[in-house]
Amino acid sequence: MSESIIPEFAAFKKWRMAAHGLLLGLQKDVGESSAVPVEALSWYNALLALPVSKTSDLGDPIWDFNEDYPNAARNIQGAKLRLDFGSFPLVNQSAVLEVKVAMYCWLKMPASLQSLTSSARNIKANTAISCFKAGLSFVNTMSGQAREILTGEFFEVGYHGLSYFDAGMYRTAALVHPHAFGPELQRFFTAIRSPFLLEQIFDKPLPYVELDSLPWAKVLKRVDESQKTYRILPNDVFEKASREASFAVVDFLSVLGEPVNDLIALTRQNAKGYSSAKSQRLTPYNYDLYVALRLRRKGYDSSAMGAAIGAVRPDFLSGNRQHDFKAPETLLKLTKVPLDDEFRRYINFISYSACYLVAQYTGMRPSELSEILVESCMEKENDYWLLISNVVKHRQGLAKLFDDKWVAIPIVRDAIRAACLIAKVKQNPYLFSNVDTVAQGAEPASMSSVGISVQFSSFFKEILTDEEFESLEFSPYTLRHTLAYQMARAELGLPFISHQLKHFGDLIGGAGQNQSFSAVSLGYGAIAEILSKGGRSGGKTPSQVAEEEYITSYCDPDGNYAGPNAESHKARMKKVFDGYMAAGYTKEQVIAQMAKKRLAIINVGQGFCYGGQREAHDDSLPCIGTLRCNPNRCKNAVVTKVHAPKWREIYVSNSLALSSPSSARYPSGQLTFRTPALRTMVSAYF
Repeated sequence: MSESIIPEFAAFKKWRMAAHGLLLGLQKDVGESSAVPVEALSWYNALLALPVSKTSDLGDPIWDFNEDYPNAARNIQGAKLRLDFGSFPLVNQSAVLEVKVAMYCWLKMPASLQSLTSSARNIKANTAISCFKAGLSFVNTMSGQAREILTGEFFEVGYHGLSYFDAGMYRTAALVHPHAFGPELQRFFTAIRSPFLLEQIFDKPLPYVELDSLPWAKVLKRVDESQKTYRILPNDVFEKASREASFAVVDFLSVLGEPVNDLIALTRQNAKGYSSAKSQRLTPYNYDLYVALRLRRKGYDSSAMGAAIGAVRPDFLSGNRQHDFKAPETLLKLTKVPLDDEFRRYINFISYSACYLVAQYTGMRPSELSEILVESCMEKENDYWLLISNVVKHRQGLAKLFDDKWVAIPIVRDAIRAACLIAKVKQNPYLFSNVDTVAQGAEPASMSSVGISVQFSSFFKEILTDEEFESLEFSPYTLRHTLAYQMARAELGLPFISHQLKHFGDLIGGAGQNQSFSAVSLGYGAIAEILSKGGRSGGKTPSQVAEEEYITSYCDPDGNYAGPNAESHKARMKKVFDGYMAAGYTKEQVIAQMAKKRLAIINVGQGFCYGGQREAHDDSLPCIGTLRCNPNRCKNAVVTKVHAPKWREIYVSNSLALSSPSSARYPSGQLTFRTPALRTMVSAYF
């Protein structure tokens, strides 16, 4: 390392006292450079001239990396790629210079600080900036306390850098530090304590302090990976959100006369009698009128409105001059529908629903969601419709050559179509954008991760009860983890999950089975499971969580079951669990072990085939092809809430059949269920 070290760093220890004197002179605005050797002054100027980014040198008070990462995610651009060293005024300039050198080494010479990571690959600037901001903030707190005790003048002269803070100062500063202690501060101290910096920069070792043991005023709450249940939406919330969003979108499109791709959602929406569009008296005319009204209220002139709306209805124009739009008050008189705040909230909910469906059923990261342009994001490749965005994770310094594609199921295509219509109101091409109309001439922008979270919170608050919403823990990545979990529940397999979540960036190509990614490599060891978690091996994978839920649904001694074998099955499970629990195991431990042993259960859609018995072939068993059982007749059937979606499908199809004049099977027009348990399951999940 010493042979390849930058010359300015190799001479740092030799001239550090000279640099300290220079900095004191500059601070006092006194020309003391004459007391510094010419060689030292030349070294100092060369050190400060080292380029750290396209626009910043090491000696600059602000380091800006925005031009180095022109394609950075929108939630990263700006302040997260900028570090202002002047924001920490209590830190003396000698310490600031040491911090600058340490950060330079991490960015430009990552191999020198290998204690931070197991590899020497380049670190992203926003990661380094967040860590060093946290570190400088704490050093600023320590410096403030030292100035009070020692006086500011003595502190400036006597403290030559970070190594002059003793362990006691760490402890007293932790008591009053205004920011929470967390991983970023930990990584900062790991960096500056590296052997390389001790050898090249510091004149003595920094005091070793167990940061975790300090009496911090604030500490970030740490949750073990296996306990992070907030990453996944509860099944009932997932199902309710998907249902409400799908119904709202297909209802909105159908009322406006737009084609609907998800005919299943449309069928179920009609069967339930849901139509918030009709309750708002939505029509194509009223919607066009609402668009014109929103633009007029935002100050759009007639020419801009014509360009924004496209084809203009003649009665929206003033009779005084062609192409001159009527005033908002006059436009409101063209309909009896009150296009008021309630109508605005309805349009906002359609927008939230469209955003939810795209995020939930693509699994995109927030940075990828913010890149979606509604008018140009759909593309058909072979037999598949694809949604296009841009993956920027790990690629911020590269040109946009990695535009990625996600398979767009029918409801996602409907969501994008609805978003295109709402874009006329917002005058914003981005899917994830503010619901307010962009002012004429203003630059439209997409949302950051924080804005996306707020928007989803508004969506969940609309569809959930107050109790459900208060108990909901949500982060920008919740929907991504939920998709992985739900695909594991659907037994799609980890190769498919990993493909959908874009964890094979260098292998993914065309959509379709076994195209452009290595299906063989996924079968080795735990590669696919690790990739399904983004490369982390701690905690439970989505497939493990799904398997435990599967076992719980079938084996829980306190669960509710239907079917001819329900009572005997529950009694048998209670006997099994009582035995294990008497031996000291908890119910959760027993279920986890059952999942680990891969207990054989056959889900046949409408029920589980009771696999705990061995018997001779019985021709009377009513299994149809591919084990689609009939629980009303089969003595081996056990029905749980896992099967509610299948029974709901049967319920919807039978309801539609009853509405047909040719149906005379149930003259009363009512469906019945043979068991109360089954009736409860279907009513709860429909």
